[in-house]
Amino acid sequence: MKTYSRKKPLISMHIPKCAGTSMRHVLRQWFKANLLLHYQDERRSRPPARHATKRRFRLLRTNRAICIHGHFDNMRGTGVDDYYPGSDQLISILRDPFDLHVSTYFYVKREACNGGEGAFLDGKEHPIVANRWSLEDYLAGNRRSFLLRFLPSGLSLDNYRRVLDERFLFIGLMERFQESVDALAGLLDLPSISVATVNVSPWDEPVPAGAREEFAHENLLETAIYDDVRERLQ
Repeated sequence: MKTYSRKKPLISMHIPKCAGTSMRHVLRQWFKANLLLHYQDERRSRPPARHATKRRFRLLRTNRAICIHGHFDNMRGTGVDDYYPGSDQLISILRDPFDLHVSTYFYVKREACNGGEGAFLDGKEHPIVANRWSLEDYLAGNRRSFLLRFLPSGLSLDNYRRVLDERFLFIGLMERFQESVDALAGLLDLPSISVATVNVSPWDEPVPAGAREEFAHENLLETAIYDDVRERLQ
């Protein structure tokens, strides 16, 4: 297991719809003003800022730490290796890939009803909104998981275990979020925090029969990564 060093930034890779809002609340309590965010402005299609971590470390008092939290998106050129190449203190929270996929649909629907930023993508209406997709339409036309977009690039069925071991300090699960926060607190030598579930979108359409099995067949690597993390936590 990797040992945490406060002399290097902790990179928190927020995969959309994987308890990222709750995780941000936890990290804010731990790192306070030294929690730096990495998010695209979806309405204006503006990329995240690049944080000058070396300069920030020079300005810190002894034994203070930095964490950068957000959507590191390889498809947009804002992935972790685009901004902070070679980072090897990565953390993340994963979720069952099919549940993640379906939850994204319902989240975008909710955001559209509420006028939220989540109804936009790259400065335009999200395709779910623009096309007025039903859940069945969405699953039929979007068979691939977006999970790998928000993890280090270059993962494959042959190398994912090695990459996870070399680059990640910790990976938890949304389904076991409090347990994951407790374990991460121990690794960082910080007090654990009681967490609440926030930003939850209700599933108000039935999931088509067989959709979960078809999705797993189409997304073998994503399923393998999730299963591996689940086994490690157990």
